[in-house]
Order: sequence, then structure tokens, then C-alpha cells
Amino acid sequence: MGLSLIEAAKHETRVERLAVIKTFTEGQLISRLPFRNLLGGALKFAVEKKMPRVGFRAVNEGYRRDYGAVENDTEFVHLFGGDLDVDRSIVDLNGPEARASQTEQKVRSMRLTLEAAVINGDAAFDPRAFNGLSKRLTPGGPQTVDNTSGSVKLTRLEALVDSVNAYGSEKVLLTSKAGRRQISSACRAAGGDLYQVMDGRHWFEDTEILCLEEDANGNDVLGFGEAGGTTSIYCCAFGDEQMTGLQGPFEGRYGISVRDFGEVQDAPVFRTRVDWYVGFAVCDQKAIGRLFNIGPALT
Repeated sequence: MGLSLIEAAKHETRVERLAVIKTFTEGQLISRLPFRNLLGGALKFAVEKKMPRVGFRAVNEGYRRDYGAVENDTEFVHLFGGDLDVDRSIVDLNGPEARASQTEQKVRSMRLTLEAAVINGDAAFDPRAFNGLSKRLTPGGPQTVDNTSGSVKLTRLEALVDSVNAYGSEKVLLTSKAGRRQISSACRAAGGDLYQVMDGRHWFEDTEILCLEEDANGNDVLGFGEAGGTTSIYCCAFGDEQMTGLQGPFEGRYGISVRDFGEVQDAPVFRTRVDWYVGFAVCDQKAIGRLFNIGPALT
């Protein structure tokens, strides 16, 4: 069973990796997404296409023979990370804290980049990466709901949530802070307790709302940059058989690798390498959904 980074941190004993995990868990999506450990570099799984039929029978009759139809699919882990070089003079003049600060910025950039890839990743644009939710859920296709322009409509949002099957796990909504404000405003206008905030966590009915901010380049992950100046809200169910992260082993252990090479020979710099064999899979197509064609709120 895949563990979220918050749960994985409870089993980690190395200080440098704990610091990296802490920075990764600053993101609401990455902190909640479970990561499934793979023995190799790929996950092969069967996607249900047609359920087998069952029925009733009379005494001395046999059951109808039938079988379900499945389609084999494969998702891979990808090599993700970066090297960080800090000039020796910076460390000598400003102390080791300067290097630690640069390392933290590098890890934060990784977290923002990975969260953006889960939403907007495009393997056609970058073959080294994976397809995100926007490529797996094209507007007008299966598991998508049209908001019909304008600010978010609660009936369409409820249709999105209802279209996702969690099979006992929890559903979450993925949106921007602007999208969350639209949901909050629409719920206040409708009255009742459709929108609640408990212990700092925001909920629409019984579905938690997670916000994504900017990517590492300062671009909105879920901004109004889609067709016609619109945006989307996604609903996902996390789990090993639903939507899950993937990670491969490194030196016999799973998770994020942090290596300090010290001062390298070819330059007067201290080098740190952070990498992660990471991927992303949707094992059940009904575990994800998209509400598209949401316009900006009127002011």
C-alpha cells in the first residue's frame, strides 16, 4: 500500500532526507498523494473495460458463463531531480547556512515542478516526463463535465464529484485559490452548510479542497489560461488502485535521494544532488474527473 510523504516521514531516520521530505510536504497535493513502491521501473496493471454479467438461476439450472474485459496498461517511473552547486566562497564568507538555503530552494523548485506536472504534464512536449490530468481528461471526453462558462456552478461541481468512484477512499478537489474562492462564494449564495472550514482544511460538502499555486517559473498551475480564458477543477480519488504516485528504489530504499558530494575536483563548488525515481498512474479511469470551462469570477 502506498504511503503519503507525511506517513513516510514517520519511518525516516536520516536527517537530510527528513528535511527534504518536510519541504516537499509544503504542497497540499504532494503531501496527500500516496506513492506506491515499485520493484522495477514500471507498473503494469489491468484497466477494467467491461464487467462480467451475473444473474439468478432456478433449481437444476446453471449460471450463464461470462467474463470481464480488461485492457493492459503500463506506467513508468521517471528520473527527476537536479544538481546544486554552491561556490566555496559563498560558504566561506556566509557559513554553511547559505548552502542549506540554496538546497532548500532547489527542493522547493522540485516540489512545485512535480505538482505542476501532475496537472499539466505533457509527454509529447517533454518525452522525459509523464502526462498529467489535463492530458488524460480532454474537455468533452469521458469523465469530464462542462461548466458552460461563467463562474463555477454548484450543480456541475456536484456532478463532477459524483462522477468519481472512490471505492472507500476519500475524494479531493484540486483547484487554485481563485477557484476555491468561487466555490466558497457560490456556497454562501446558496445558503446552508455546503462549504466548511475545519482545522484549516476546506471542504465542499464531504470533499476536501486542495489548492495548487504556481509552478517553479511563477506560472499559475490552474490559472485561467485554457480555451476562452477559462480554467478547470479536478476531482480525484487517491489509492493504490485509483490515482497514485509511483517511486522506484534507490540503493535499496524508496523515496527521495539526497547526496552530498562535497567540493568537486573540476570547480571550486560544493555539489549536492537530489533525485527521485518518480511517476504517476491512474489505475481506474473513474478515479479522476474534470470540470472545465470555468470563467473568472465577476467583480
